[in-house]
Amino acid sequence: MFLCLQNMGMITTVTLPVYNVSYESNNQTILGVMGLDVTTREMIDTIPKRQLGANGYGFAINPNGFVLFHPLMKGQMGYLTDPPSLDLLEVELDTAVKTVLRKEMINGVTNERVIDTLVWAPDMFHAGRRNLTYCHTHITNTDFSLSLVVPPENQHHLVISGFDASTGLTASIGENVSLLLAPFKYCDDFDTNFLTGIIVGEEATELHPGISDLHLKYGQALSSLDELLKAKAKCDKELVQNLLWDLEATSVVDSEWAAAYADEANEDVRSLFLATNGGLTRLYPDSAIGLHESEANNWAAHYYSRALAANDFVYSAPYREYQNESMDDDDDETLITIAKAISMDVPAGGIFKPAVVGTKVSPAFIESVVHSATYGSDDDVVSYLLDDAGFVIATTWTGNQSEAFVVGMFLGMLDPALMTRLIEADVYTRVEDYDYQALCKIQVQFGSAGSAPVYIPSISNLHLLVEKAIRAHMSVNLYAAVSGWLHSALADDVVGDELILTEEEEENCIKLLIQHHYGPHSSDAMGTFNCSTCERSFKSRQVAHSNLLFVVATAEDDDCRCDHTPISVQPRRVDGPDVCNAKPHYRRRPSDCYSMNPNEDDSDCGRGSSRFPSAQLMIISTILISIINKALVASQ
Repeated sequence: MFLCLQNMGMITTVTLPVYNVSYESNNQTILGVMGLDVTTREMIDTIPKRQLGANGYGFAINPNGFVLFHPLMKGQMGYLTDPPSLDLLEVELDTAVKTVLRKEMINGVTNERVIDTLVWAPDMFHAGRRNLTYCHTHITNTDFSLSLVVPPENQHHLVISGFDASTGLTASIGENVSLLLAPFKYCDDFDTNFLTGIIVGEEATELHPGISDLHLKYGQALSSLDELLKAKAKCDKELVQNLLWDLEATSVVDSEWAAAYADEANEDVRSLFLATNGGLTRLYPDSAIGLHESEANNWAAHYYSRALAANDFVYSAPYREYQNESMDDDDDETLITIAKAISMDVPAGGIFKPAVVGTKVSPAFIESVVHSATYGSDDDVVSYLLDDAGFVIATTWTGNQSEAFVVGMFLGMLDPALMTRLIEADVYTRVEDYDYQALCKIQVQFGSAGSAPVYIPSISNLHLLVEKAIRAHMSVNLYAAVSGWLHSALADDVVGDELILTEEEEENCIKLLIQHHYGPHSSDAMGTFNCSTCERSFKSRQVAHSNLLFVVATAEDDDCRCDHTPISVQPRRVDGPDVCNAKPHYRRRPSDCYSMNPNEDDSDCGRGSSRFPSAQLMIISTILISIINKALVASQ
């Protein structure tokens, strides 16, 4: 597989040898190889994504177990220019049951099984266990196998009918309500650039659109779709019916939101929203449209997939690795999202989740609850409200800098000793895995003078070498004219007459991924742990109907200091597993050989010949090479 440079995404090549097996032929000679390049996008488009839901997906592998496409395959997302060959167990969690699944798919077996597996959230910092149904089969006339992964909430598919699409988008929109539309292909002629591009109003002067420009952007998109429906254009009937139903069914919340938002006590509530499987997001008030612009494609939003995977309210805060003194509760980047999936009981059994409802609130809204819960406690107590991966949602912790903003940080960066004890007590379970598709930044040095070994570049590297040569040439000329400025801006070192320059590049590498999820004792736990000069105690309990954990612990003071070696969950570069001692993965050799022609004449097969050069030719060649080397040395 390779990445097409003409914006066609990942490409896989299917080849077949062509032999001369005609009746007149008495020798089965090979005539050539016939091949066909197929984009993985063509194969992905055959997956019934709408029926699988936001958390469902499909993938395919070849007889070697290498992935052709998978939602966690970064090459198909355009992240990597030279994507590596990835085994299925390098993108799916490597477990015994996944190993069996992989072998069955390689052998072309058709099967279905429910697997209890760890699933990563889109942000790659959260993980949780889920029972997913894997259905796989062999793709006819190929060596490939395809698997569909169905989450529990999409075991049943809702089929909508009865809406007259020719009347257009007729549902009412309440006052102060905005509608966002995901960039789905509702109709063949529907221009998704309305949704993925930035449409700037006539009076807008900023690079990023303001509120009025965002209203214009989605207003034009909805108007365009409305015109296509009225013109009876060719559209995705099922997707359009879902959208029409979503518009009608969600309109009832407009008046309820207006009444709730009118309460001045809710001034910390920045927005209310309802996002549907049909790609519609209805939000209130319309002035909050900027807060949701990056989440207009709700299927790709973190809150949406996490809420569908849970049965309770899901709290999430924007991730940050370190404390930030410049942020406060009024910044949009600090808002906490609270979301919950709407569940419908299916008469035949099971559930279906057609939408997610939620709100965005300021951290002060949550902090007030934490402070009230610990009101009257001793000053030597610190409280944390953590999510299911150990990230801070709210806290009474002040640390050395009372103004530092810590919401969204991992507890291991704030209080490593407490986080270590929570892991030891099985409140949290730590999971490590490898990202074989990571990109790492490296510093590349190149000079303006000096000799280097001669080599022949590959075609893929030729354009990069030409670009570097031009840069180096320009840098030398600039250095001669403004050497002082160039030395301070670009030069890392000057060796003799040679200027050493550096530039930052990215290369494929392996990174260690670290996630935490609730352990077996997350519901209720307590204990003590020793610091260098004291003993601290803690008590934790899960907050009902949410993904939150409330932790109260003895605070540190001048007489009680713990180890503050931070525990980071930021992916970091590693060498990866020891592949030399790893157990080889199962691969399948071709099962069939091309039939031999009974008229084949093999009398010329199996024999060899040898030819030796003359002594005179070897002596002359040696003399010529010696003369050329001496000439090159003299010219230098």
